[in-house]
Amino acid sequence: MKRIFAILLAGILLLSLFGCVRISCSVPVRYTNADKYTAGNFTYEESKVKKVEIEWLAGSVTLSNGRGTLSVSESCEQELSEEEQMHWWLDGSTLRIKFCKSGKELSLSKMDKKDLKVELPASVDLSLDVASGKVVSENTLDLGTFDLDKASGSADIRSLTAEKVKVSTASGATAFGTVSVSGAFDVDTASGGLTVDQISANEIDVDSASGGITLGIASASKVKIRSSSGSVKITLADKTAGAKIRFDAVSGDFNTALSVVNSGDLMTIGDGRIDMEIKVVSGTVTVD
Repeated sequence: MKRIFAILLAGILLLSLFGCVRISCSVPVRYTNADKYTAGNFTYEESKVKKVEIEWLAGSVTLSNGRGTLSVSESCEQELSEEEQMHWWLDGSTLRIKFCKSGKELSLSKMDKKDLKVELPASVDLSLDVASGKVVSENTLDLGTFDLDKASGSADIRSLTAEKVKVSTASGATAFGTVSVSGAFDVDTASGGLTVDQISANEIDVDSASGGITLGIASASKVKIRSSSGSVKITLADKTAGAKIRFDAVSGDFNTALSVVNSGDLMTIGDGRIDMEIKVVSGTVTVD
């Protein structure tokens, strides 16, 4: 449901670029308990928050980890009224952050220039829902679970440590630097590439309808990749540990410069420690 709303919001934004209309937050972003939210920038104590939920419409979201008294702020090239400002509510140990007052109409000129900066406690659970805009990190993010849902726009996370990561994107590139996940790293993208420089995870699951996939794998128990269209490039940090690969393609090639032992539909590189399954409809797969 979140993804449907996000795609709808992104579509409204795109349509508004071709006409002089005012855009309303009211239909797709209306939220309950609106009277409990407070407008504007704020600070909070890290010990009071275990989960952060952010719903952001356009512009950018910049994330960082901090300690002690943490700040959340937004900036805009144009002056914002109280109703147009970010709204927030500390609901028990859950911090909820919304783009504006529930039902408030905003012009596109303000919507796409609202930039949010959030300092997060270590090991916090983060849910981030972005309709259109970019998501970036300023430092290494230490999170519990990380759930990113974006309809349009890029994401660039330099370094991330988490228990579990789930990413759903409709359009736009998603890039990670160094990732360490104790559980599952799960990415589902409709259009737009995925790049991970180096990842350590128990399970890696990537499903792409369109767009290239580039993964640098430091360690993993299981890897599952499904791609309808677009190239897949995997780099194994430990060639000796290697992988056992099941490859299935409608139209596509498998390339590797590494030594491979074939046994039926199973290809083994090195000791075959990673259980890897790759299915593509069309595209080239390279494992190095």
